[in-house]
Amino acid sequence: MNILLFLGSIFLSQFISSAGEFNCGSIKCDNYEADISDKASLQRGLSTYMNYCYGCHSLKYSRYKRIAEDLEIPIELYVSNLIYDDSKPGELMQISLNKEDAVNWLGAVPPDLTLEARVRKPEWIYTYLKSFYSDSSRPYGVNNLVYKNVSMPHVLEDLQNSMSENDFNKTMADLTNFLVYVSDPSARERQQLGVYVLLFLLLFTAFAFLLYREYKKELK
Repeated sequence: MNILLFLGSIFLSQFISSAGEFNCGSIKCDNYEADISDKASLQRGLSTYMNYCYGCHSLKYSRYKRIAEDLEIPIELYVSNLIYDDSKPGELMQISLNKEDAVNWLGAVPPDLTLEARVRKPEWIYTYLKSFYSDSSRPYGVNNLVYKNVSMPHVLEDLQNSMSENDFNKTMADLTNFLVYVSDPSARERQQLGVYVLLFLLLFTAFAFLLYREYKKELK
């Protein structure tokens, strides 16, 4: 009975979690499901992040080396192609932009994305990245359907204009996938461990039931 209640609580929590997954400001979130086991997607997302996002958004709770190892990128290749300053592979992914300059230039300090991606649903991130539109009333001439009056410029505009809509959506899916991974790099290991724990509990419950049944026979 206890194991059934435990499993039921897991499914219920998933149902409750999914109930608000389409809340993207005033619009419905696009369908999106992250797959952090897709190394090719994560590698493409990392490349997009380093080229378009890393100038303003740090990943201060991640290390270059950990990401390279998890994404199966040779560290020499990572250093030569994706580290643009004097940072060492074992260092945290901090940016050089200081808070005062950020406020002067952007009006706010850009959030660290290891934290931002952790508190946002993947559907929200994916839809947000695709929802910039022209708005001459805003300082940078753009606004966002998901996050109204956001201070972030549309740094992906050139990329969007150079691609078909389908290719851009795939690129944003890869970027979202990378952000989901980097917000919790150990998530996949925990999920795999959770499967083993549940299997153990099921086997233990079956064994305990059989043992209890034999015990009752002895009492008779």
